[in-house]
Amino acid sequence: MKIGTLASHSALNIISGAKAEGFDTELYCTPDRTRFYRAFGLGESIVEIDSFNDILERDLSDVIIIPHGSFVAYLGAEKIQNSDLRIFGNKELLRWEEDRILKSQLMTEAGLNVPQEFSSIDEIDSPVIVKSYGAAGGEGYFIAENKQEILGKLDSEKQYSFQKYIVGTKIFTTYFNSIFHNRLEVFGADIRYETDADANVRFDDKPSFVVVGNLPLVLRESTLAQYFEMGNGFVEAFKRLTNQHLVGPFCIETIIDRNQTIYSFEFSGRIVAGTNVWMPSSPYSFALFGDQMWMGRRIAREIRDLIEHQRLDEAIR
Repeated sequence: MKIGTLASHSALNIISGAKAEGFDTELYCTPDRTRFYRAFGLGESIVEIDSFNDILERDLSDVIIIPHGSFVAYLGAEKIQNSDLRIFGNKELLRWEEDRILKSQLMTEAGLNVPQEFSSIDEIDSPVIVKSYGAAGGEGYFIAENKQEILGKLDSEKQYSFQKYIVGTKIFTTYFNSIFHNRLEVFGADIRYETDADANVRFDDKPSFVVVGNLPLVLRESTLAQYFEMGNGFVEAFKRLTNQHLVGPFCIETIIDRNQTIYSFEFSGRIVAGTNVWMPSSPYSFALFGDQMWMGRRIAREIRDLIEHQRLDEAIR
């Protein structure tokens, strides 16, 4: 059995982790990216394809695919769900991530403190952040003070959600839900750096929220304990709503305001790029495993354990 992924997002994380656990790997790479990934010694893993959509037409019955943000953004949850790809994780969770209505339902069911969401522009009575649908790394997001300001910025070709804008520190906490060990693991936390939204000097009032990188963050342990309970609530809520297990990595995206109130405004139902800052290990994964354990390796370790105990079907959707 091989482990494969698209050559983007967190591919270095995933492929290096799979190799560390002894797996053969396949990295599906468009010609414009081949030189870059060869530079990291991954030439033997590269499978050249004309476009990422090509993997939907290939026989990958001996490959376990690890989805990431680019995977979801390029292919879309519907194509992934209707494909024969053997996905580590849960295809259904990817659908809930992509659909803003389902996303809000799951977060509310999990008991997360979600900022007020407005179902229409006419309801808006406070500053909001306007978000386009799908996993796009913050592209298409903008803030607006009122509904009049929103109307001049919408793209008629896109779908949007409107959420009250919370002022505070953005914290992205990543988890791993282990089917093999029947436990939730808090993996790490990070802060995303978003182009000129995080710049010290800007000469306009239109910040861009496109993510350019991530910064590592170590939470106060008392705060970390709160995040642990939030993660457990999320896993349990997904099972209640879908009668399915949440498998592997996910992320709850939050803001902590000046009163130390935690607001949850997004989730990602797969590995996130923020885990790249914790290669080869995070403080939390090291505390649990006593060894170097980055997210790509954690995924591969889970797959290896499940294969050895003939339980892999429990984690492939």
